[in-house]
Amino acid sequence: MPRVARKDLNTPFLHVMVQGINKEYIFNKDSYIIEYLKIIDKLKKDYNFTLIAYCIMNNHAHFLVYENDIKEFGKFMQKLNLRYSNMYNRKENRCGVLFRNRYKTESISNIKYLINCIKYIHENPVKAGMVRKCEDYKFSSYRDYINNVGLTQSEIMKNIFGAKCNYALMFNKTIDKRFIDIEDEKNDDVKEYILGAIRNFQVENNKDLVDIFSNKIILKELIIYLKIICNFKYKEIQKCLEISRRTMDDIKR
Repeated sequence: MPRVARKDLNTPFLHVMVQGINKEYIFNKDSYIIEYLKIIDKLKKDYNFTLIAYCIMNNHAHFLVYENDIKEFGKFMQKLNLRYSNMYNRKENRCGVLFRNRYKTESISNIKYLINCIKYIHENPVKAGMVRKCEDYKFSSYRDYINNVGLTQSEIMKNIFGAKCNYALMFNKTIDKRFIDIEDEKNDDVKEYILGAIRNFQVENNKDLVDIFSNKIILKELIIYLKIICNFKYKEIQKCLEISRRTMDDIKR
């Protein structure tokens, strides 16, 4: 593996994870996973980031990306999950929030961490008992790495590892490290779910928070959305929105 300058060790690599709300199996059909990957492929051309690795599981997904603008990447993730949610809800005759929270990220600070993260992402199906070997799972980028095609041929990966890196050998020599996963979400409270639902409402209705809280009609629409569509309790909504009980009672009438 070629040497990489110290300045390159702090490049903006991010490990990203999304998960179905209540750990639901939101990628429960091959056709849905294929559609999710198609949406990613269509959208990423309009945003300034490079996809380095991925693995789509039944109820969550992992990505490793190189992003040059975190705000633009946030817009990409928001649009990606919204488009997938709309497709999924339509086909499953379902409504409401599909993804738990927004998404989780962790920064990758050095080359060893980067290699371990790629390996970790690809080993998810094996650790879950879905397949015996990484190469047996078809909804990850593992085969790209072993065959040295596709994602491995991005300019970023070629600059760091070279055009013909032996990734199989590299992964065998790395040390396992724990990364963010679905179990890290278990202590999240209801507020995080509600905030995610509010963001979806804002996108779907093209409203910012000022619009919502300055207009009782729109605020009522939001609360109805959170209560009826997303199945939150009024007390939970009131606490999260930080509105008075009187205001809530007026809206409920």
